[in-house]
Amino acid sequence: TFWNEFYDLVLEAHGDKNGDGFTLMPRNGLNEPAFANLATGGGQSTNVFSGGVFDIQADEALLVEVVVPVKPAYMGFHLSNFWGESLDYANHTSSLNGFQSEPDADGTLRYVVAGTDPGVPNWLDTAGHLSGFLTLRWTYSMPPPELPKTTVTKLPLALVRDHLPAATRTVSVEERREQIKVRQEHVRRRYRQY
Repeated sequence: TFWNEFYDLVLEAHGDKNGDGFTLMPRNGLNEPAFANLATGGGQSTNVFSGGVFDIQADEALLVEVVVPVKPAYMGFHLSNFWGESLDYANHTSSLNGFQSEPDADGTLRYVVAGTDPGVPNWLDTAGHLSGFLTLRWTYSMPPPELPKTTVTKLPLALVRDHLPAATRTVSVEERREQIKVRQEHVRRRYRQY
């Protein structure tokens, strides 16, 4: 009950609940990055969060562009279902941290959220879900003087490459398979039995 009400009433993940014409968790968008506060569930005071809802069909994608003017100690972007549960991060690239993400030459991080692999470095796999939550988090040791900026564009999956820099490399099937193999090993190591 608590989490259903938190996502529905507090975060307004399913539309405007208080009638102010504003939705805290926009559909196919991200709210403006902000410091952790009680209204968004709290957290470390130097954490910066941005969240939204993905709602795409099998032939659609979201292009999420992220500019981070001040380098954080940690950065993570993950997808979850409507219960707030992480998607299968061992067998799918449903999350990427700052070390796993590849910035473009201009420093912008461009992520593609889709259910089918578009062959780009920063693919976030919806793992069969057509809708769920988008969550970006940056952790700083001190509050940064300037916060990250995000933009989200919904587009046909077939047109993803048209919206990326020409220098965006192609990730082969073999390379993606190796990426998943590494993720699986990390999960096994993290949850190993002693």
